[in-house]
Amino acid sequence: MKKFEVKRKQIEYLSKVLELVLFLIIERSLGLEGSGFFLVTLMIFNLLWTFFGEGLPDALGKIIRVRRSKGQFKSIRSIRIISFFCQLVMGAIGSLLMLSVGTVLGEKVFLCPYASLLVWILSPLLFLRGLTFLFLGFCQGEGFELPAVVTCIARQIAVYCLGTVFGAMTGAYGEKVSLLLKQEHFTYMYTAAGWCAAYVVAELIMLAFVFISFLGKRRRKQEGEMEGMKASVTVSGYVSAIFRGMVFKVAVRFLELFPVAIGMMIFYHREGEKASLSYGTYFVGYFAVCLMVYYLLCSISVPFWGKVYSFIRQDDKRLGRLTFHGGMHLLLILGLAFSVSIAMMPSQVGGLAGFTSPNLVKVVVPGSFWILFMSLAFYFSRMLMRLKKDVLCIGLAALCDILHLMVFLVFWKDEKMGILALMYAGLIATAVYASLLGAICIQMIGGRVNWLQIFWLPIIGAAVMGGVQYVCGKLFGMYLKDLYMVVGVGIVTILIYLSGLLMIRDFGEEELSVIPFGKFFLSFGKMLGTY
Repeated sequence: MKKFEVKRKQIEYLSKVLELVLFLIIERSLGLEGSGFFLVTLMIFNLLWTFFGEGLPDALGKIIRVRRSKGQFKSIRSIRIISFFCQLVMGAIGSLLMLSVGTVLGEKVFLCPYASLLVWILSPLLFLRGLTFLFLGFCQGEGFELPAVVTCIARQIAVYCLGTVFGAMTGAYGEKVSLLLKQEHFTYMYTAAGWCAAYVVAELIMLAFVFISFLGKRRRKQEGEMEGMKASVTVSGYVSAIFRGMVFKVAVRFLELFPVAIGMMIFYHREGEKASLSYGTYFVGYFAVCLMVYYLLCSISVPFWGKVYSFIRQDDKRLGRLTFHGGMHLLLILGLAFSVSIAMMPSQVGGLAGFTSPNLVKVVVPGSFWILFMSLAFYFSRMLMRLKKDVLCIGLAALCDILHLMVFLVFWKDEKMGILALMYAGLIATAVYASLLGAICIQMIGGRVNWLQIFWLPIIGAAVMGGVQYVCGKLFGMYLKDLYMVVGVGIVTILIYLSGLLMIRDFGEEELSVIPFGKFFLSFGKMLGTY
């Protein structure tokens, strides 16, 4: 991958952290029950969006870049026209499907009738976001990455500003309805409806921005593209090319969402009206925080994919292996650091996120290690996809989905487990998934793995760090605010943990040359006298 592509993908993953922060803000106005209704709607949207837009900008941008490199400028214009009308049809089908099937899913499958109104309001988002991503694909084909970077950040800001206004307006109306009908759920439903409307209006703004950006870029390039070779472009040819570019990303994304959706469905069937409150507790108090750290680690891992593939393609296998092992080593260290820190300070981290619950410790202490396993699984799976082993990734993801559901159903038989069944199933399945992918990656890329350096020393160091955090929590937890505990104890001990690994030369000098901020760490290590 080129540098601008790497930066764009990193910013996209960081914007997902911002999106989760936005969701925590939304939870403040919706409450846990309202968050439960909203989550059902978002799950339905995400499942359908997976098939109607996942990976579209990358696939379309690649097609246009290939044509441009061959000088086929006239065929690029044909591709744009065909893709525009195809996306109009696909977006309309997706929105209509969400209107019809989404309502059935909300009421009959997830047993959440209060989500029906939200599904109706959110359904145009499929159509609008599809068009936004279409024009982003056009811009990427031109080598113009700025709109993608701006929209992924500006979208969250626009939703927050609009949602604050719309949510207050519809929430006030919902309170009147609730008082009239003596049913408090209408307050949550109408407040969530305002936020759904904010998503749709914000997407309209993003679509206008991307369209104007594309037109401005096209005007500057149009004069130089009047001539050029023409290659035949048909609707079937375009659809086939887009399908080949998207199919594996769509499959992997769907398989990542599927067990969570099934778990949510089973949970709602058993818990009934209590389900939205319990699921809101699970997501807001535990999963959203873990996802924030996970997306941060995804952003860090992005530069390694392209480097490893580039070195292997250039037949420089030694440097490819070094880069791969460096990325794995770095993710394991950071994953352990964050997982252990959250497990040792669950109440403080939850309080900082605006959520406190006596059941939080039961979920977060073991569940935080999902961060470690899932970040490694993400790294290994994307590495295999770069090495053209997409089918293998899909097969392993499907097997682990089956394992996830089997474990979930076993734990689900114990009524005392409740939402913990979903957490343990995800943790076990993700650990197996990461282990299988890692074993295959190591086997394919080759090279001797220094297990003491890469695994055991970081694990021992993380255990010591966790012990220090536990003692500090017992000594100072009652006297310090959550922010001071997380920053003053959590961040400081993580920095000491990383410094300790440098002091014992856990990182090799060559390894530091290929990881982000490696030169800084090397300079710091030399200052300590260890390098």
